[in-house]
Amino acid sequence: MVATLSCSASPAQPSVSQDIPPKAASVADPSVTEFLPATAKLIKELKMDFENNGVVVVVLAYASETRPIVETGVRVLKYGATGWAVDFEETDSVINGAGASDAINIEKVKGSSGKEGVVVVLKNSGAGTATEWHVLASIKTKIVKLDPTTIRDRVLKARGYVYMGYNGVTVHGDLVIEDLAGYSRGRARCCPDRPSIAIRSRFTGTSIKLESVKESPASPGGKLLFPLEPLDEGSE
Repeated sequence: MVATLSCSASPAQPSVSQDIPPKAASVADPSVTEFLPATAKLIKELKMDFENNGVVVVVLAYASETRPIVETGVRVLKYGATGWAVDFEETDSVINGAGASDAINIEKVKGSSGKEGVVVVLKNSGAGTATEWHVLASIKTKIVKLDPTTIRDRVLKARGYVYMGYNGVTVHGDLVIEDLAGYSRGRARCCPDRPSIAIRSRFTGTSIKLESVKESPASPGGKLLFPLEPLDEGSE
């Protein structure tokens, strides 16, 4: 049995270049430093095929070397008639005393259709930690942001939990797994009082859907939980 709560795409900054031909084998990789803000540090670089059509793009995650407020960003580079150019960009900021390297991460997630997405993970770390994430995917040649907040909020509400941070995010194939500490309403942040849970969301290529919820750490005989009635909040 699989719950069908889904997360539909929310508008993101539109692409600034269109009708770009596939990258040829002879095309040299971009000079990454040319596409970073002057004060930014490159955190991670990925090569992606969003549409599973052979068009390879380069995704850069970067952050400023400032503390405690760290400016973060993701840029998608595509190759066109005039060479490499920024096709999409999003920016954010977090409070993280550990600096740039701890503030942002990107991971590749691949749907069963072969389409790929980028999981963007942002981490606030101060009086406790809180990790936020979303997926960048291509829908009708436009890069959009898939926000999992609705999925998480419904799972927590169904169990009488509240979100207090102390969570982590990992990617396995087409699954994005968020582990959360268990807090009852009114509980102090220092002291979770309920079982931790792992929310497993599946990337379809155009959306993210709730796959399952398990008590964490998961074990072969662990209890599989389906706290929600089937819900579809957006078409693929």
